[in-house]
Amino acid sequence: MNEADVKRMMVRSVKDKGGYARRLEDSYGVGIYDLILIPFGLPVFMAEVKMVKHSTFGPTLRQHVELERINYVAFESGHAIPIMIGYYDGIFYFSEPKMVIIPKDCFSVTTSKMPFHDQLVQYYHSRRK
Repeated sequence: MNEADVKRMMVRSVKDKGGYARRLEDSYGVGIYDLILIPFGLPVFMAEVKMVKHSTFGPTLRQHVELERINYVAFESGHAIPIMIGYYDGIFYFSEPKMVIIPKDCFSVTTSKMPFHDQLVQYYHSRRK
């Protein structure tokens, strides 16, 4: 599965559960994150998706700046959540934005049997504890 296939599947999973999801495609929009995900009844997730190809993954410098801006203005309210999502071999890795992310330090349900939407909801609840 390539990155476009993964994003398509993520969007479909959220929409299938009654949420809103949209891919943001702009080859001239430097630093723009990949997806807006709004699971029904939850805040907006502004997500950058990366295929995990090595032992770490992370955003570009400009993507990191954009995600940190979102975090700065929305942290207190929790209405918008910037998120990095890594994908490798059927498994999603959820993390707050950092330049270097190690998959073993991420939230992950380590199964491809659970729909992406449900994994995202679990991540949301895990970070509220």
